[in-house]
Amino acid sequence: MLELSIFLDEDDLHEGKPMHEYIMRYLMHHEIRGASIFEAMMGYGARHHLHMPRKLGGGDENPLMILVVDSEQKIRSLIPHLREILSEGLMVVKKVETA
Repeated sequence: MLELSIFLDEDDLHEGKPMHEYIMRYLMHHEIRGASIFEAMMGYGARHHLHMPRKLGGGDENPLMILVVDSEQKIRSLIPHLREILSEGLMVVKKVETA
């Protein structure tokens, strides 16, 4: 099994709609076993801009992480399309053992 972590911002868009919603629907359409979206308290990316959500007194969008788990074959088949649509997002893949 592989775990795919996708890091993006709440205001990232794909074809005018929220990127995180598009990705979740894409994963469901491809019958991925499971995925969850987690909202971060704070974060920064390659540009070293600190994202601090409005609820913490900042004016930025919320950093998000989508966590996906499935077979190595299924996860690897998703990556090319996700790379195309994620202009600034980060993806991390690692092997996991499920119980």
